[in-house]
Amino acid sequence: MSRVSLLFLAASAVCLCWAQDSKPANWQSLVKGGKCEQARSLCTTWVTSKDTAKLVEAHKCLANVALCGNESVVTLQANDQGGGELSGTYRSDAVDDAIAHLDQALKLAPQDLSIHQGRLHLLEVSFRYSDMVKALDESCSVYKGPEGVQAWLDYTSELFEDKQFRASLALLDVLNKHYPNSHDVLGNIGAMHLVLREDEQGIAYLRMAVDLAPKDPIDAWNLGRAYDYAERLELADQWYQRALTLDSDSARRQQNNCIYSSFVEKKLHDPKRACELQRASCSTDAQPACSVSK
Repeated sequence: MSRVSLLFLAASAVCLCWAQDSKPANWQSLVKGGKCEQARSLCTTWVTSKDTAKLVEAHKCLANVALCGNESVVTLQANDQGGGELSGTYRSDAVDDAIAHLDQALKLAPQDLSIHQGRLHLLEVSFRYSDMVKALDESCSVYKGPEGVQAWLDYTSELFEDKQFRASLALLDVLNKHYPNSHDVLGNIGAMHLVLREDEQGIAYLRMAVDLAPKDPIDAWNLGRAYDYAERLELADQWYQRALTLDSDSARRQQNNCIYSSFVEKKLHDPKRACELQRASCSTDAQPACSVSK
C-alpha cells in the first residue's frame, strides 16, 4: 500500500518490463542487449498472428523497441517546491510510437494490468503528467482486477517523492472519482494539500479519511500534522497522541514520537515532558529539550 506520511514540514528513465509467463520471451533479452532491430524483426513476425496472446505480446515488444536506444534526451524538470533537476528521458516521437503500441495492446487485453502500468510508467518518466491523468481515468474505467485502487497509488506516491505535487493531486482526483470511499485516496489528497500549504483543504480530506478508517495511524498522524500547521494545538496534540497509540509499526512509532517531542517542546512549551519523550525515542544528539529542562 502506497501512503504519504507527513514526517516533516514540507520540505532516470528505464525500460518497460513485462511478466512473460509462457509467452515468447526472446525479445526481452534482445532489447536489454541493445539489439533493437533484431527485436523489431522478431516481434513484427507476430503482428499478423491470429493468436491474441501472441499479438498482444507483439505490441508490448514493439513498444519497448520504440524506446530502444532512444533515451538520450536530457531535460530540466521543474517541481512544485521551486526547484528542479536534470533528468534523462526518451525522444518524444519514440514515446508516441510506444504509447500507440500499448494502446493497441490494451484494446486486445484490457485486463492485463502490466500494460496499464507500463503505459502510466512511460508517461511519468516522460513528464507527460496531463496524459497520465487521461490514461489513469481510462485504466480505472477498464481494468476490473482485484487490485483496485492499490494498483494505481504507487504513481501518486512516486510523483510526491519527485515533488510533483500538483501532478500527484490530479491523479488522486481521478482515483477519488472511481474509488470515492477509499481512505487511502482521501488521506493522500489531504497530505498533498498540506504540502501545497492548503491547510484547510488538507484538513477537510483528512477528516473524511479518519472517519472512514478511524484506526488507521497514518491518516491520524497526518491530521495531527495538519492541525499543527494550522496552529490548532489542542486538536494537533489529540490526533498526534491517537496516531501514536494506534501505530503497531515500532520503527515508525519511535520516529514519530521523536517528532512529537519537538511539538511538545516548542508548541506546548513543556520541556520536561519533551525531554522524557526524546530520551525514549530520539538519538542522543537530538534531545534539545533535555538541556532546557535541566
